Amino acid sequence: MQKILLILFILISRISFSQDLKQSFDFANELFAKKDYLGASVTYRRVIYFDKTEVYRKDCYKNIADCLYETQQYEEAADYYELAFFQQKTDSAKAEVIFRKMSCYLIQNNFEYAEIELLNLPSKLNTEQAKRKIFYTGVLNFSVEKYDLAKAQFLSLVDSSNIESRKKIEQLFIKNEKINKLNPRAARIMSMIVPGLGQFYAGDIKNGTNSIILTVGIATWGIMAAIKSSSPFDVLVTAAPWFQRYYMGGYKKAEQITINEKKKRRSKVYNQILDEILK
Repeated sequence: MQKILLILFILISRISFSQDLKQSFDFANELFAKKDYLGASVTYRRVIYFDKTEVYRKDCYKNIADCLYETQQYEEAADYYELAFFQQKTDSAKAEVIFRKMSCYLIQNNFEYAEIELLNLPSKLNTEQAKRKIFYTGVLNFSVEKYDLAKAQFLSLVDSSNIESRKKIEQLFIKNEKINKLNPRAARIMSMIVPGLGQFYAGDIKNGTNSIILTVGIATWGIMAAIKSSSPFDVLVTAAPWFQRYYMGGYKKAEQITINEKKKRRSKVYNQILDEILK
């Protein structure tokens, strides 16, 4: 009799625990649907911890990854997509996980890992996934400055009858080639020769003007003060560090401004290309 009661107690406990686990999983799904990604993530993790029989665990990994992705925790999201990948049974489902994982790496500028994931895509993809593969390949090639390959891939995604969009993409890649001609080292040398010239070359009129005023102003003040002083050498020694500080700071800044300007212009072109493709 005692054995029967013990068996019944164990069975009831397991059924009760299973129901609690299902309730937690359903609650996590509700939170996810309401876009409470933080709450959903915490609840899914709780389900994984207590799900010793792995009834719900396989579904939790991808959901946690999606929660982390939506909250811009891309590094950890990629780790959970890795766990989710091994829980997928079809090539189509595996491809979806890889695309999300690739997106995490591209956002983090981890292009080497993104390329590895691209190679991990299943050979059999549906039509929509095949297009996405081309799209991600184009994004990756553009990111690593393989612009000719990116151009060919992006153009292949636009219908041949859509002449206007294809022409715009062609023009945007021509514009991108001009951006490549913007040389940070040249900007540095220009500002070494004439303070502010490198900034003007990069299109930064404000900083270029400031550099000229500060550098020329300090030099002029030092020379004029030296001429009027009974100890001109002492005046020049005092003024020299200030001149050096703004002069050297100016040409170093010119180089960095040019680098930033290239990134800014390229980002704008890149977004315009994507806008044309995603129309």
